[in-house]
Amino acid sequence: MLKQATADGLVRAVSLRLPTLYGLAPRPGGERGVVAAMTRRALAGQPLTLWNDGTVRRDLLHVRDAAAAFAAALDHADALAGRHWPVGTGEGVALAELFTLIAWTVAEHTGEPSVPVRTEPPPDGAVGADQESVRVDPSAFHGRTGWRHAIRPRPGVRRTVAALVTREEHTSSLP
Repeated sequence: MLKQATADGLVRAVSLRLPTLYGLAPRPGGERGVVAAMTRRALAGQPLTLWNDGTVRRDLLHVRDAAAAFAAALDHADALAGRHWPVGTGEGVALAELFTLIAWTVAEHTGEPSVPVRTEPPPDGAVGADQESVRVDPSAFHGRTGWRHAIRPRPGVRRTVAALVTREEHTSSLP
């Protein structure tokens, strides 16, 4: 409908297609997604479980980079209108590497041993897309807007995990 409305001159619709997002939410506990979920599991001393051999890759986009992409889309609405634009880092992070990074980073901050990263069969409700790698090619969006992600996945995940650990420690110490 938005494409048609744009073609009819009624709106200037721009659709950004985002990969897996991670980062801090404005309010504690508002974080969603695989990085936050696995960080919470590691903080609870639970193993981090993979549903495959860990080679499945995800393009991880930090929420600050996503916000910058939306700002770039607003600044270049005329050049972008009427299309879908993939936005991501263009890189894939293997889930085994991601989960291991989370486990180690939580251990660094808590002083507890690193939780194990294990492989398990997928649960009954798992969908086929859970077993497929995702890497987004943002080159067309970059070409039109100049936008590029600024936060690399590895340091971004480390920062996010460290902040979630600190936030969890602070919230659990409140009366």
